Amino acid sequence: MATRAAALIAMAAVSGCKYGPDAFNCTDDTSCGAAGRCEENHACSFPDTTCISGRKYGELGGADSGKCVGSEQAPDAGILADASADAASDPHVFCYGDAPFTICLASAPTASLALALTSPIDTANSALCVATVSGGTNYCVLVGTTITIEGKLRATGAKPLVLIASDSITVTGTIDVGSHRGATPETGAGANFSGCPAGTLPGASGGGGAGGSFAGPGGNGGTGGNGGTSGLAGAASGTVTTVRGGCPGQDGQGAGVVGLKGHGGGAVFLIASNQIDVQTSAVINAAGEGGTGGIGTPFATTPGGGGGGAGGMIGFDAPTITCASGALLLATGGGGGEGGTNTNVGSTAGLPGADPTTTAQAKGGAGIPDGGDGGNGSIDAATAGGNGAAGDNGGTIHGGGGGGGGGAGLIKVISSGAFCTQLAPPATR
Repeated sequence: MATRAAALIAMAAVSGCKYGPDAFNCTDDTSCGAAGRCEENHACSFPDTTCISGRKYGELGGADSGKCVGSEQAPDAGILADASADAASDPHVFCYGDAPFTICLASAPTASLALALTSPIDTANSALCVATVSGGTNYCVLVGTTITIEGKLRATGAKPLVLIASDSITVTGTIDVGSHRGATPETGAGANFSGCPAGTLPGASGGGGAGGSFAGPGGNGGTGGNGGTSGLAGAASGTVTTVRGGCPGQDGQGAGVVGLKGHGGGAVFLIASNQIDVQTSAVINAAGEGGTGGIGTPFATTPGGGGGGAGGMIGFDAPTITCASGALLLATGGGGGEGGTNTNVGSTAGLPGADPTTTAQAKGGAGIPDGGDGGNGSIDAATAGGNGAAGDNGGTIHGGGGGGGGGAGLIKVISSGAFCTQLAPPATR
């Protein structure tokens, strides 16, 4: 049965007039009526999507009437740093992580989460992803009091992956959000960011595609032996304010089977209120994918190689982060594919660029005569991916231009003290 307060609020909403006192002091949620909540200041709040907290005070909220919950006092900056729910301005909202990566939940985690999955999760629709109040609308957010990653956690899908623990996160296995070339290519979670700059596409007569860019720029493609202009990479990003993946490379151009772009690496962000522990056997992969080589056709314009994908993003936010010397973190660019060749009697396929597997540069495709070599992927945002080489234009054999190497991604660390030693690119604080 609706209480007197709820009835007054409903009447005020219909008539536009205010009945009864300016302020009603609630005692619990039931005294606020349907969808109402009794806040700590004993005023009723109701759902409102225009507020960061998701709630606004009702007509009888006294001096706070019509205000968003949480705006009646300045928020404690410490809430964002250590996710202390007791200090939060709204006791019904639990926020984790420093701005601009803060994510707020309607309730704090209540159970531990151990991830040792036998199949990949799709971040677009996984049942493991929880709803958020703010900050995580476009992410797949997994939560637990403690989170442990054992075995391999492979994540694909349109949304970046975020792990939030109210206590600690321990990584003993592998977190893989990278993009990989193979018989069945896979793109990592949140790969191929929608806001990537296009750059300049290669010309149709065998130009090589440029590598994708992110924290660092990709390499340019090589010119084709039949006159195809090289692909030019888009600009690197500025300050990163959202969890996002790397940009894809460009397809090569020409006749035959052109070299295909490598996909950008995906994104994963770890947030813990107390500690993140990355152990000796741990691997966190957000690397970009290598581009494929072009495959020429007799008597046709030679195809350029595909550009490598840029590395994605790995993020950490905790007061204490420990990382063993044997742990491996990768957010580097894939190698560019090699240009293919043609003659009047046959053709040769260019070799693909490599996917990153170590902190060394992923090599561009190389090895056939006359096709332009692919550029190496970048391992440092200060250095662009390697440029693809020009295809040969002498005699009866013409080669496509090589694809540019993918640019470096981002490893973001919000914590003080020492960090991992076996990582590429270097961490950004």
